[in-house]
Amino acid sequence: MDDKESMSIASPNDRLERIARFVQNRLHQVARQTQNPMLDPEYRWQNTLRVSNYGKIVAKAEGANVELVVAACLLHDVAHFDEDNWKDHGRLGARISRPFLVELGYSPEETESICYSVAVHVDGRADFEHPETLESKIVSDADNIDRFGAYRIIQWCTVDVESYGELVAKLRKRLRTLEDYRQRKVMETETGHDLFNRQLDLQIAFFKALIEESELTSLPGL
Repeated sequence: MDDKESMSIASPNDRLERIARFVQNRLHQVARQTQNPMLDPEYRWQNTLRVSNYGKIVAKAEGANVELVVAACLLHDVAHFDEDNWKDHGRLGARISRPFLVELGYSPEETESICYSVAVHVDGRADFEHPETLESKIVSDADNIDRFGAYRIIQWCTVDVESYGELVAKLRKRLRTLEDYRQRKVMETETGHDLFNRQLDLQIAFFKALIEESELTSLPGL
C-alpha cells in the first residue's frame, strides 16, 4: 500500500494530525524564508490550536460536521505569512490546502467545503463558487472568538505598559469598541455569539478595572 492509499483510508484523527503537522511546518518554513522578525510562527500556531478547539465546541453545539470544521480551522491561517495583502490569505490558503486535502482522501465535496471555509474566513469572499455553509460560519466565529480572548488582553496592554497614561487612553477607546460589540450580535451562530460575549465581558471587566485603578493613582484630597 503506497502513501496516498494509506492516507485515503486514514481515520479522521489521523487526517487532522497530518493537517496539523502540515500547517505547523509550513508556518515555520515561510517565516524562515521571509526572514521577517515581526513574524511569529509559534504564536500563529498557538492561535490555530485555540481556533480549532473553539471550532470543535461550536460545531458540536450547532450540529455541524465537526471534522470539516476542525480541518478548516487548522488550515485557516496556513497562508497567513504569504501575502502582502492580509485580506487575501484566506483565499490563498484555500488554494494551498486543496491538493493536500485530496491526498488525505477527502471527497471532492468535503474538500471544497473545507476550502470554502478557509477562503471566506477573513472577509466573507471566496474566489470560487460555493454555497455558504454552517461550517464556514463556525470557522469565522471561532477565529473571532480567539481574537478577543485572554491572551489578547496581554497583547493590548504590553506595548504601552511602561507608559501608564497612554495605556489608559488606549483602553478607554478600546472599551467603547468592546461595549459597542456587546450591544450587537456580530457572530454567525448562537453558540459563537455566546462564547464571543464571554470574551467581551472578560475584556470589558479587566479594562474597566484598569481604568478605575488609574483614577485612584493620584494624591487624595481631604
